Amino acid sequence: MDSLSNIIRQFKLINNWYLSALENIKDEDGSKVIPGHTNSMEWIAGHLVTGRYRNLVRLGLQIDPYTHLEKFINQTLPPPNAIAFDSSIKYPLLSASREQWINYSTVLLDRLNDLDEKTLTAEIPFAVPIGGNTIEDSELFAIMHETYHIGQMSLIRKSLGYNAMQLFRRG
Repeated sequence: MDSLSNIIRQFKLINNWYLSALENIKDEDGSKVIPGHTNSMEWIAGHLVTGRYRNLVRLGLQIDPYTHLEKFINQTLPPPNAIAFDSSIKYPLLSASREQWINYSTVLLDRLNDLDEKTLTAEIPFAVPIGGNTIEDSELFAIMHETYHIGQMSLIRKSLGYNAMQLFRRG
């Protein structure tokens, strides 16, 4: 199986995990944090939506900017330029992030299914944390990054008294 097929399979699973991590979480619980210095579920959900938006742009799509971008990244700086969680900021509700995630995920999978080898090996203007500076490297890092934060959402979910998220794809 080729690299792109594996990338698509992983994004499909991650899409489901994101939705599973947010399933049945009340919007009013989205701003709660685990005691200590942790991110809220709202921040993580919006941070991942921001990442999806930026991924679509890297893949050459012309889409309207994510409406909450300024809460999550400092566009005056080169990557990495994420803005840390700040409890004084009103982040998008979980329901809004979930809706935007579904939209971006559909567009992402459509784009990946149409991707050619030339685009996959195209260089981007910065190196990603796993090493390399190609679109493929960027996609592989996005998978790891999204998985990491969905794991955080899973822990917050459990700390709020919700059942564990499901690991297996439904439907």
